Amino acid sequence: MKNTIILAAFAAISFTACSKSAIDDNTTGNGNANVVDASAVPQAVRTSLVSNFSGATSVEWQRHSSSSFEAQFNYSSQRHSAGFDDSGNQTSHSVICIDGPVPQVVLDAFRQRFPIDNVYEWKLRNDGTWKAHFMRGSLKYEATYSAAGALLKFEQSA
Repeated sequence: MKNTIILAAFAAISFTACSKSAIDDNTTGNGNANVVDASAVPQAVRTSLVSNFSGATSVEWQRHSSSSFEAQFNYSSQRHSAGFDDSGNQTSHSVICIDGPVPQVVLDAFRQRFPIDNVYEWKLRNDGTWKAHFMRGSLKYEATYSAAGALLKFEQSA
């Protein structure tokens, strides 16, 4: 009997540790990047993006430091992220969504609600919704949007 109680308590703790919790999205973001308008990005950086990813669309710029920028954009039917120094040298590149380009209406809705948060992954779910995975400081969050751009769920990942 004692072993059963201990096993049940351990299982309850394990399941609780893996849960996600819905949260209030009115909290101020505490990310380490700031979304900036393209006009605030040095011309050399913008030129490098166009040279390396000709045809990129839905570009969002973020400033990570006084000399570091990141662009998130749709390219070749996928969502990408590329880092650049202020001289235009590309410092990183990754695909952050292999399910296809994120619709502009979804990107706009995300950016309106979360203006300074940095998405590290977008996923197209089987039900046609889009899930953004992003960080605020050291905490991971997820926001799920309909294809029309309506926020369906916002939660902190455990």
